[in-house]
Amino acid sequence: MRVQTSSKFAERPNEIMMEMPKYFLIYEGEVTEPMYFSGIIVNRKRLAINQSLSLISVLRSLEDLSKSHPKYALKIANDIKSQSTENVISKENLFKSIVDFIKNEDRLDKEELINLADHYIKNYANDLIDLYEIDNIIIDIYKDDTFKNITSDIINYLEFQRITLDYNPKIDVINLIVDRDKGNFKSHQYDNLVKKCKENNISLYISNPCFEAWLLMHFEEFDNLDFDKLLENKRVNSKRKSRKYSDKMLSEIIGYNKSNLNFDIFVDRIDEAIKREKKYCEDIEELKNKIGSNVGILIENMRN
Repeated sequence: MRVQTSSKFAERPNEIMMEMPKYFLIYEGEVTEPMYFSGIIVNRKRLAINQSLSLISVLRSLEDLSKSHPKYALKIANDIKSQSTENVISKENLFKSIVDFIKNEDRLDKEELINLADHYIKNYANDLIDLYEIDNIIIDIYKDDTFKNITSDIINYLEFQRITLDYNPKIDVINLIVDRDKGNFKSHQYDNLVKKCKENNISLYISNPCFEAWLLMHFEEFDNLDFDKLLENKRVNSKRKSRKYSDKMLSEIIGYNKSNLNFDIFVDRIDEAIKREKKYCEDIEELKNKIGSNVGILIENMRN
């Protein structure tokens, strides 16, 4: 996992930010949802989002980009909780964090840096690593003088991630934003996810059939959609390409581009989307089989 704003890895989070209650936003999707909530964060004042909240967008590690399923979002949530309460990190997650840093660096020796970390962690690191040991491990991995300059940068990056992702169960909220997507998310898996989130005090936000259903609710055209087709959300052929029904409808309404979401189109329609959501289904149990979303509730919670 990685913090979306981690490009500022050399900076420590400021004290004011760290004293704020945190809303961790964890997504099943890697593109559309992070772009939408980046827009929420940037426009938080305009949207009357509570200014005392620290909104933290959490992405999958670069090594895990292909793992798109609610169970992986839940794993990130559980990793945040265990890392904060037990003060440990798995050696797998430490390696992924090092890779995240290195892959974002403009260096010619990326492969060598990754291989050194892989060899050391596989052969010498414990399965669970105390957080206070991380600095020594990085120093051991890159003890050759050739890598002296990068050692402190990696340590700063990991410290930024650790502090930013530190979870306080008394005041912080972990939020999962996932799709219903019956083709990828089986009925028993849905029930298990709802159960696990309730047991672990994790807030769950689901759109049925997908996040695009929530996006469509920003527009009055939503009320006239073919809901049978939307619920099935099968691929529909057009002149240029085949795309899912939800994507096709959004494209017809706003020229939707899944990989380059224009949040400006949505920002002034969010209240309209929240009102429309309430006309359909918001209940987490019923969203298993009904068209709807409860993402609007998440935004209302951010305001209140």
